[in-house]
Order: sequence, then structure tokens, then C-alpha cells
Amino acid sequence: MKNDKFFITTPIYYTNGIPHIWHSYSSIIADSIARYQRISGKKTKFSTWVDENSQKAIGKAQELGMETMSYLDMMAEKHKAVWDWLKIEYSDFIRTTEDRHHKLVREVLQKSWDNWDIYEWVYEGMYCVWCEAFKKEEDLVYMNKTTKKTFPITKEVELSDNICKVCPDHLVEPQKLKEKNYFFKLSKYGDFLLNHYKNNPNFVIPQDRFNEVIAFVERWLEDFSISRETNKFGIHLPFDEEQVAYVWYDALFNYVTVCKSPHPNQGIKSENFWPTDLHVVGKDIIRFHAIYWPAMLASAWYELPKQILTTWFFTVNWQKISKSIGNVIDPVEFSQKYSKDLLTLYLLSSFNIWQDWDFDEKQAILTYNAKLANNLWNLVNRVVVLALKLQNNSWVLESKISDVKAENFIKNNKKLFNDYNLKAVLDESFSFLDSLNKFADEKQPWQIIKDPEKQEETREVLYTIAEWLRQVWLALYPFFPEKMAEMFTKLWLQNYKERLENWELEKILPENVIFEIKEKWEALFSRFEV
Repeated sequence: MKNDKFFITTPIYYTNGIPHIWHSYSSIIADSIARYQRISGKKTKFSTWVDENSQKAIGKAQELGMETMSYLDMMAEKHKAVWDWLKIEYSDFIRTTEDRHHKLVREVLQKSWDNWDIYEWVYEGMYCVWCEAFKKEEDLVYMNKTTKKTFPITKEVELSDNICKVCPDHLVEPQKLKEKNYFFKLSKYGDFLLNHYKNNPNFVIPQDRFNEVIAFVERWLEDFSISRETNKFGIHLPFDEEQVAYVWYDALFNYVTVCKSPHPNQGIKSENFWPTDLHVVGKDIIRFHAIYWPAMLASAWYELPKQILTTWFFTVNWQKISKSIGNVIDPVEFSQKYSKDLLTLYLLSSFNIWQDWDFDEKQAILTYNAKLANNLWNLVNRVVVLALKLQNNSWVLESKISDVKAENFIKNNKKLFNDYNLKAVLDESFSFLDSLNKFADEKQPWQIIKDPEKQEETREVLYTIAEWLRQVWLALYPFFPEKMAEMFTKLWLQNYKERLENWELEKILPENVIFEIKEKWEALFSRFEV
């Protein structure tokens, strides 16, 4: 089979906090795409991780009075607990403190050193611990310490006891540092990057984010620090054991580690998964992934990733997600209160992946009620009730129906999934359900079933609806696998879940099937009160 493998990754999550709803968004995106690729017949590797070799992790451990590794062990388990509860089916979970990762990073550092791409220099600048990056003047903003409001740095405003310069993403003052570092020659790779972008016009999704990346490279590229002299916890440079690898040079290569040295209990043992088919990242780290990362890979003689999907930010009640504000949403608690399906549907169907928007709990409930509890479930329930009436206590029907609408629906969804346009897949599915509900209203099987001479017509109408529902369920399976699998079972479509997980989607889609309904179903999607 051509292109019979697929490798997808989540962002690298910092270990100093438990994943909140924005982090779960990226993981749910990756999980849905991975599941679709898997059922479509590709050997799929899906990796997620925690970034542990950072100064802020050390600081958090000290704040809690814990040994650094004890703290990191605890936080890694908490991260896995979130993903496991949300049923994120990753194949490898990597910690950047693992020996397999340390070994690979030291190897690639040595390769870049031997390639004359790393040099020593004394650097003085402003360093944001939370970004793990040095900041220039134009990267900062002024902040009023009392109101926490920020505004651009201008000549009209001066620093004072109440006005300070801060990182705009984390609202903290950067540290002034002067130390010996090792630097990577990013400036050497400008032409290489631009040529790669030209030859790979879909390297970054969406296009406007890609345009920003291209413009940045065209404007200027500055060499960047890859080590810290003052840090002692982390991966030591093979050519200077007194220096520890800078977090981005360290963390990014975990994508390679899981291919070259997969976890013995989790990984798929094959190096053939490299290069990555898709990195899912937040827009705040796109520069590192689309500029630094390709250059670092080229320096160490690795193939570049195929695509990078950039997600948006969202606010809660029109405010940035912040512990200090108190608007952080725990995805596990939210799913326990409602359902994982509600969370998935709202996150993936409300706005395109590359749009910023505001998270609205009320709108999440309304979306779920309208699309799953009403649109989908009401139609399913109609078929079940009428089918049981048709045969008193059991309904069996075998027929062969070729339908252009269904064929177009299947074709469109396949393209949308392969374009990673998850919102469009869901929109297409629920739009198809709208048409199916309209078809039912036009045919009125609840009326024609009353006529003894129209039993076969009723049977054909119900079969048509059931077959179209089967196609919709197959399209929705990557998002809601448990509920869709239950639907298949209740229609006596045996072993569908097993067959899908064994890569048989392409075989299942065109099948002519026998439906059997033996009893009325309990509601699989119940409405929630607003």
C-alpha cells in the first residue's frame, strides 16, 4: 500500500501545570486525525509528551519543597491521567528526562557541532523563563502593575515603580542575563528555508500563518542560543559538559526520539515513521517549529516534517485563560459534568482550527443538544421505533441501494479529513443529517406504515435512512468512537469496531449490509439543560 504509515504529534506540553482545556483541544485534534488515519488503513503513530528540562519546572519543584525528579514524576502521571481519562489514544508518551531522549539529543548536538553549525559566544539580554527564550525590545510591552493592563512601548511612556516591561504572553518581567552560551547558526539556513517553503507550499497550515513565517525569514534570521551556563538540570552538551542544552534544542528532538527509540511498552518499533506527517502546535510556538526546527534537522541530516498545523487561542468569557483570573477550565471536570462527546463536538465544530474565539459553556450545550441529541438521535430513534412496528418485535432488511448523495458524502469527507479540516467534516456530516431528516419528512414513513399495502415502501424508506445513518456514523467515528460503535452494535452490524480498528474503513463503506433491530434503545445522546 502506498503511504501506509502516518505519524502525528501533539505540542510539547510544559510539565509545571496540569493540562487545561486549551491543551486538550490540541490533543483531541491529533487524536481524531490519528483515529481516522488508523481506520483508513495506515499504520499510525501518535505521540504526546511533557517538556521537563526547563527552569520553570525546577522553580515549581522548589516552590513545593520537592526534589526535582519527584516533582516531574508526579506531574508526568497527572498529564497521562488527563489524556487517559479523555481517551486520547496515543501510542507513545515521552518525557524529555528519559535516557533514550538524552542519548539522541547528545548525538544530534554532536552532529551539528561537527557540521560547524554551533559556536561559543558571550550573550547579554533579557530572558523570559516562561517562554524559555531571549527577548528583544520589540518583543516586549509595557504593563501597569496595578491594573495588569498592557500597552505598546512608546517614547511617551517611561518606566516607573508602577510601569514595567513584560513578556506579552506571560505578563512577567524578563530576567537580565549575561553568560557564556553556545549558539546555533540559524542565519546560515535562510536560503535553505525559503527554498523549502517554495517547494512545499502547504508546509504550514493555515496560509496566513505560513505567510508570517516566510516574511520573518525574508526579513532577517538571527542565530539563537542552544545552551545555558547557569542551568545544571538537563541534557549536557557532548562538547562542553558544563553547559546544558537550551530547552527548544532539547525538546523538539523528542519527535525523532520516539521514532528511533520508541517506548518498549507503547511505541511502534519502526524508524520508518520519520519524518512526521503532521505536527499539531499552538500559534505561539509556530516560529520554533517552522523556522528553528527545520534548520536544526537539516544540520543533523534528518528529513523535515511534512506539515505543521497551527491551532488558535481561545479566551474564556473574553479573557485570556489564567489561573490568577480563575477562568481555567479543567477538561476532565468539564467532561464529567457533561460528556467527552460534548467537549469534542464544541471544540472541533464551533470554529476553524486556525481561528481565535471565545469558549462559551452555554453555547457548548446548545451545540450538543442541536446536533447530537436532536438532529442525530431523534432520527435514529424514529427508525428504531418504526422498524419495530413494521415487524412487531424484530426488523430485518437486506437491500442494495446505490445513491449519488451518499457517494458524494463519502468522497467529500475523505478529502476534508485528509486536509485536516475537522470542522468541515462535522459540518458536512450534520448537513447530511439535515437532508436526511428532510427526506424522512417528505416520505413520512410514520404515515405510510399504517397502510398494509405500503409495507414494502416503508421498508425501503427505513432502509435508505438506516444506510445513510451508517455512512454518517462512519464519518463521525473518529470523533465519537464509543457512541458510534454502540450504534453499529445495536443495528446488528457485528465486529464493526474491531474491523475499523483493523484498518477496514475502505472495505466497510461500500458494503451492502443487513440491519436488525430487536428492541427499543435507551437514548445514547441525552439533552442537557442550559
